[in-house]
Formats: sequence, structure tokens, C-alpha cells
Amino acid sequence: MDERVLSALRSLGLTDYQARAYTTLVRYGELGARELSRLSGIPYSKVYGVLEALRERGWIGVKTGRPKLYYPKPPAEAVRAEVARIEAELKALAEQVLEELQPIYERSRERERPDIWIIRGRDAVLSKVREVLARASREVLLAIPYSAGWLLGLLKPSIAHLRFSGLRICVLASEGLVEDRELRDLEGLVEVRVRPGMFGGGVIADGREAVLVLTDGGGVMAIWSDYAELAHVAKVYFGYLWRSSDPPDDPQGL
Repeated sequence: MDERVLSALRSLGLTDYQARAYTTLVRYGELGARELSRLSGIPYSKVYGVLEALRERGWIGVKTGRPKLYYPKPPAEAVRAEVARIEAELKALAEQVLEELQPIYERSRERERPDIWIIRGRDAVLSKVREVLARASREVLLAIPYSAGWLLGLLKPSIAHLRFSGLRICVLASEGLVEDRELRDLEGLVEVRVRPGMFGGGVIADGREAVLVLTDGGGVMAIWSDYAELAHVAKVYFGYLWRSSDPPDDPQGL
């Protein structure tokens, strides 16, 4: 299956195994778990958890029998349901942001003019992230989506240095990076959790400074700000994602 399709499914929130299982069912039709494992390359010990997760999310159905047979829901139906779920989650988060910020805005007698920079290009973004990490003194929160996996290896020396300086460091990565060697190396140094469906990333330092890393067409861009309320909202959102994520080896992450 085209890697672009698998990448798109991961961006919609599926794990790598879930994306491979679904595309295999679309290609071959209904299959038993053992045959699906063989055709997709998913370890047999993992395949039932993957299939159950897909069933709960509405991507596949199951026919009872011996053995059970699994079949794909129509892509249009499955994608429509997934987009609706994502939109509902984003709406809830937007309401949370408004609930946090609107009262503060309305109470302010004088609007603060926050310092916000737009940074373009991988090297410039990396330099800014390293600069923010170097200023951290208490806590660093890192979110690494699949599209920003390139940051892991480049930031590992900075993260290791901060860890031995006594800072609390949390790294939240996309499920698609769970087999990445750089992420595995970080597990022994800092707190690491993974989750599907990450749509952006960045770093928050001491709850007062943030860099939000985004994709810009085929390139990379970032938004940096030391605006306290923006950093606070970013930290609240990170905490929401962190609490609903799992360690890399947790079977619930399948």
C-alpha cells in the first residue's frame, strides 16, 4: 500500500498497525486474525488488540464464527466518522480555550501586546527550539507529531543535558514514532508517552514560553511566543493529551 495512504491514516489518528490492518482488509476483503497478521506483517500477538481498537472506532466490522472474520467498513463511511470525532474533540478544546482566556481578556484594562515571532525553515526552527530549551529552569514539555519526528535525534543531546540538570522533562510523541530508535533512547532519560492523532507539536518551557511547530506545505514553520497566557493554554492542552496517552509499551496504545 502506498506510504502516503498509510501516512494519511496515521494523521487521522490511527496507529501504524491500525492503518496497516485496515488497508489490508480493504485490499483482500474479510479475513481471519491469523491471515491478516500474515498479510499485513502485524505480529499475531498484537493483531487482536489492533482489530478491537479499529472495531471500536468504526473502521471495521466482525462476523462471529470460528474463526471470527473481520471486514472493512467503506472508507467514505469510516473517514467521515473519524473526521466527526476529531471535529468534536477540537470543538471541546476550543471551548476550553475560550473559557480560560475570555474572562482574562475582558478583565484586562489594557491589552498586552505579546511578542510573537513566525519562524520558517527547519534550521531556524531547530535553532529556536534549542534556544528555548537552554532557557528552561524547571520543566520542559515536548510534543513530537509524526511529521516532526526529525526533531527527536537532533534534540536528544539538549534533552540529555537538561535531564542531568534536574529538570522535569515530558516527551509526548506520535504513536507512529514508537519504534523510532531515538525515542527509545529517550525512554531511559525522561518521561515518555505516545498517542495517535497528533496534529501539531512543539515545546513549552517553564509554562511561560512556547514554540509551536507546524508543517507549511512541504516545509517547516513555527510560532514562538513568551506571551504568558498563550504558553498557559499550550500547557493546559499538553496536559490534556498527556493524561489520555500511554507509555510506549502499554498495550492500550495498540
